[in-house]
Amino acid sequence: MDEQDATISLPALRRVDQRPERILYVARAGLGALPSGSGTILIFMMPQILSLGFLVWAIWWPYPASAHAFARAILCSIVLAGAVAAVATLLIRRNRGFITAVIRAPFTSITVTDRRMLWTVPWDNQPLMEIRRGRMLRGVLGTVDRKGRGNAAVQLVAGDPAADIDGHIHFDRLPEVVRFVSAVGSW
Repeated sequence: MDEQDATISLPALRRVDQRPERILYVARAGLGALPSGSGTILIFMMPQILSLGFLVWAIWWPYPASAHAFARAILCSIVLAGAVAAVATLLIRRNRGFITAVIRAPFTSITVTDRRMLWTVPWDNQPLMEIRRGRMLRGVLGTVDRKGRGNAAVQLVAGDPAADIDGHIHFDRLPEVVRFVSAVGSW
């Protein structure tokens, strides 16, 4: 057997030229990530919270002296807690996605790399959402305050399921929003 007749089986090797992913922008989580109407919602909730506090005070002050008064105070507290739980359940069932997003907002981190944009939360090793570079067309800058926080949007390709009716994903109150738009537009 000479060299020409010998067959050598080699494993198929694939050349890997991929360069590591470069991070262009990171928006860290925090209270600044709450939607801009959150403060207004809290302001409108304050009268209900104060009323609830007044009702609890009226039920338990002065402290019930007899067993009958104590039983009545317990029963009234249970009815009041049941009413609060019923209203909260109704609101959560009707607006589950919105409430989940508002609660998760301070923990969500947005990362823009040279290949994709990621939404992540610290307790999950999988991203909430990931958009490849090929799906994004450009970044659009909105209003910016003196601290550099502002609104922005990312324009996606036509018909992308992650986009709204205008083909955008909107961001409120992003830190260093100009850097975000330039990171999205640098592709």
